Amino acid sequence: MDENDLQHLPCEGGEKKKFKRCKSKQFKNSSYTAEGFGVLKSLLIDKAFCDVKLETDDGTVVHGHKLILISASPYFRAMFTSFEERNKDHIVIKGLNSTSLKLLINYIYSGEIIVNEENVKDMLAAADLIQLDYIRAACEEFLQTQLNPSNCLGIRAFADLHNCTDLISSSDAYIKKQFLEVAKYNEFLRLSPEEVIQLISLSDLDVPKEEYVFESVMNWVKHELGCRKQFLPDLMEHVRLPLTSKPVSIKQCSRRASPKQLS
Repeated sequence: MDENDLQHLPCEGGEKKKFKRCKSKQFKNSSYTAEGFGVLKSLLIDKAFCDVKLETDDGTVVHGHKLILISASPYFRAMFTSFEERNKDHIVIKGLNSTSLKLLINYIYSGEIIVNEENVKDMLAAADLIQLDYIRAACEEFLQTQLNPSNCLGIRAFADLHNCTDLISSSDAYIKKQFLEVAKYNEFLRLSPEEVIQLISLSDLDVPKEEYVFESVMNWVKHELGCRKQFLPDLMEHVRLPLTSKPVSIKQCSRRASPKQLS
């Protein structure tokens, strides 16, 4: 078969179909990555060729391969290339619990992670430390699905602590939309005076009447009346009292918060 035959192979019906010749073609093994992860995980399970031990605060030790850890995490890359740990084979990592470290190391070797209500906050904090952006984003996404009136203020504070901008935005939107329900739960009652002021000062709280904001503030004050009554004047400056159906003065508010009114 000569060159012309290669370019004009016969087709059904006797016609000749022209094929374009190519000098090279790239092939990709679609199962290669999965198979590679499987081998790496088996090496970890068997502790084969492991060259580092990672220890948590509680004394739990997790084995690993420096090269694999470096490939997945900027934290480990810096640790094993630039800091004194590069020459060590046993390293204590402060601030991580054993469950989170095991799950994160398993993720590095498998590409899979299970996030649930019990581990999500510890996992996000650990991923933040070790600089595993995918895990951090996964935990942030999971927490967005868990928002409810009883926990949204706590999730919002947690998001702020770890600078989770998307979760902060989602929490803020939820809190403003569900303020009336949020104010019924302990997280609201445990807020600091500054946090209450910041919340009730929002111009877009979804409340049908300003009385509901007023009542929420009064409930917060009464929750620990002895030490909170002093904050009442500052709080009332941020309640739009003229918009209430029965406008009240600061003095009247103080009387309503008095022990006599509670009896």
